[in-house]
Amino acid sequence: MQHDGHFAELPLYTEAAQVSFLDGLSLDDRNRALVRAAVAHLGRIIDHAGADFCAAVTVTGWEDLATPHFWLANPSHGVFEFLRVDPPGDGSKVVAGWLDHDPGYTLNDEIPRVPAETWRDRVFLQRNDLLFPRHVRLG
Repeated sequence: MQHDGHFAELPLYTEAAQVSFLDGLSLDDRNRALVRAAVAHLGRIIDHAGADFCAAVTVTGWEDLATPHFWLANPSHGVFEFLRVDPPGDGSKVVAGWLDHDPGYTLNDEIPRVPAETWRDRVFLQRNDLLFPRHVRLG
């Protein structure tokens, strides 16, 4: 599992129509289902990972229909030289609720390092058995 750049962030879905089967649920229940599906698939991704591979789920748009992404990187490519995250904030609290505050995960909000109009707020969701290096978790 290799990525040529610093990281890739692949969405669980690309169009609302792909998750329209959830339309009968409340917005909160739709978001809960989407985040839980991403977390379940993260385990399958990690099962295929090698030593130079890191994966997490990121979540954007938690104020509306959430968009979970699979954040994938090869640490040897230097991603951790610039990635910084905040302690859990408002976004992390919302996403943690969709996971029923499962203690098996660490959630952090991202500190944007570029102008706000080019970057979306996101929550990093990591499995506790595969956390980023310590210096990355808190910026």
